[in-house]
Amino acid sequence: MKDFIRIITIAVVIMSCTESGNIGPMGPVGPRGPQGPEGAPGESGYVFEYSNINFTAPDYAVVLPHPEGFEGLASDVAIVYLLWDVLEVDGGTLDVWRPLPQTIITEDGLLLYNFDFTAFDVRLFLEANYPLDLLTAIDTDEWIARVVIVPGEFWGSGRVDFSDYHEVSEALGLPDLDTDLSGAIKRR
Repeated sequence: MKDFIRIITIAVVIMSCTESGNIGPMGPVGPRGPQGPEGAPGESGYVFEYSNINFTAPDYAVVLPHPEGFEGLASDVAIVYLLWDVLEVDGGTLDVWRPLPQTIITEDGLLLYNFDFTAFDVRLFLEANYPLDLLTAIDTDEWIARVVIVPGEFWGSGRVDFSDYHEVSEALGLPDLDTDLSGAIKRR
């Protein structure tokens, strides 16, 4: 009889632990915990610069492979910026980077600079509502691009205006690329 009561007691305890009943209301949210110690500085993103990019017939596309040794993740996001202009400001220069996609109005119609990406490379390409063989060198030759790889967990944070290269660079702690851009072609 003692064994029978022991078995019944164990069964009741197990059933009461696994049985779902009415759940009471959620309690109030507790106070925010203290700020943890600041971690060691590290890279939140990566930037790669490519120069002498030429969009040529027949496909008007260019594949920019990630540098050797860089391993992209499926969750990473790529942002591409084209150097559009270099301005003289107070005796110095200021780079003007435009994020892709970029639509330009030309004499022939609309021209779109666009991109797609994988964990291994970025492909830049042109599209237009007119034949691409009407493009001139100002549209196709000697572009400079910066590809920023943003970790997926950072992308959705909403803390950064990704259309502004300088803000992205600061937020992600990207290194300064010491490239002389003063001879860059001025675009439309």
